[in-house]
Amino acid sequence: MTSESKRILDTGPTRQLARWIAKVDRDNIPPSAILKAQELMVDWVGAALAGSTEELAEVAYSVMDLVVPELRVSTLLTQNLDRTSPLQAAFVNGFTSHILELDDVHRGSMFHPGAVVIPAAFALGEKMHVSGLDLLAAIVVGYEAGVRIGEAAGQAHYETWHTTGTCGVFGAAAAAGKLLNLDENAMSWALGNAGTQAAGLWQFLEDGALSKPLHPGRAAYSGLLAALMAARGFTGPHRILEGEKGFLKATSPGYDISAILDGLGETYRIHDVSIKPHSSCRHSHPQIDAACEITRQPGFDPLEIASVNVFTYGAAVAVAGGKGEYPNVSADAKFHSPYCIARVLQNGTIGLHDFEQTVIESDESTKALVNRITIEIGEEFERRFPEAWGAKVDVRMTDDRLFSSEVRYAKGDPENPLTEDELHEKYSDLAESALSCVQARLLWERISNIRNVDDVSTIFIGI
Repeated sequence: MTSESKRILDTGPTRQLARWIAKVDRDNIPPSAILKAQELMVDWVGAALAGSTEELAEVAYSVMDLVVPELRVSTLLTQNLDRTSPLQAAFVNGFTSHILELDDVHRGSMFHPGAVVIPAAFALGEKMHVSGLDLLAAIVVGYEAGVRIGEAAGQAHYETWHTTGTCGVFGAAAAAGKLLNLDENAMSWALGNAGTQAAGLWQFLEDGALSKPLHPGRAAYSGLLAALMAARGFTGPHRILEGEKGFLKATSPGYDISAILDGLGETYRIHDVSIKPHSSCRHSHPQIDAACEITRQPGFDPLEIASVNVFTYGAAVAVAGGKGEYPNVSADAKFHSPYCIARVLQNGTIGLHDFEQTVIESDESTKALVNRITIEIGEEFERRFPEAWGAKVDVRMTDDRLFSSEVRYAKGDPENPLTEDELHEKYSDLAESALSCVQARLLWERISNIRNVDDVSTIFIGI
């Protein structure tokens, strides 16, 4: 290798990111970032437990049962809290935590980091018997890597690729690599081999296929696999992000390489992560919140709705606009803002029940109202995106009265956060679908204090 080649390698964004991951000390990570990671872990546990009760989760369990692991050290977030191997736990917990669309999201990168980073980190952390503080520090690092690469890939990437699957694999590798104490060189290998496994396409939206939770499950598995192999000397490409045949060149015609390193170690992206209160695509949430506010306005009567006009940003229309068709299955309904709005306008709220197959098929009033809802791009919302995911809902009544509401930051965004009581309510509703209320309460207490735990493998003992 020439001196110039070595200089390019050492100063490239992949290598610099790997260097930061390897060298950042947990004591240098802001306490606020550690606390945010703890909050997001509580949120993730609830989402994973609830997802484990869904019929779709059985698919993942049955496939994983085909490979019976000898090493049963990592917890599956299920009713029985069984244990399996770290790789299998990372896959299954990543898969189940994304089923209900209730896992966290980062707006700027359009990425669900919790469903990928936490399963990989926690599965490995249990095997290694790490402390809660070390686990949370690794989660912060994983969020940082995945989100920054998602920001670099940008909206052009998101139009075709599901960022949670593609960029998530880097976050999982970074978190696992941090727990493994990989040096700069090995961390670069881990990122390289994570990137060469990056995958996840939006094509499933066209026919409402079940593919979406496969993306974070596989990304958590692949990122952990890449880190474990790097720890054993398995080399990977050192320029996976910026290389001519690397991740960004291959997947994004409009990438911004500077986003990876800009302010690295100074500002932490985990602070910008949103927690989702509704079980649908996050792009539908500003519209849901606006519709909820309308139902609380004096004189509103859902039986007198003549038409509904929704204005939002382009990605929300493309991903969750409904494409003018009524949803056929739950997976469709979660990515169908008009359906979500119709349910809210009629009932004042929306919950897991609204996405059950029998409800989708049988509610004729919802079908009729969906046909009276239009959704289009609003110039102001498009201009603000992706920094702000906003929407405006106008409801015209049969007597020509107009009810209107605009939401710039949906509930759960950092600018409009859930309170601790609201987070606890969400967690309890989800966790108690898999555990008893006593078990769920005990687990809440333990996860809420995980930063003070000496060995994270004890978290689920006695639950």
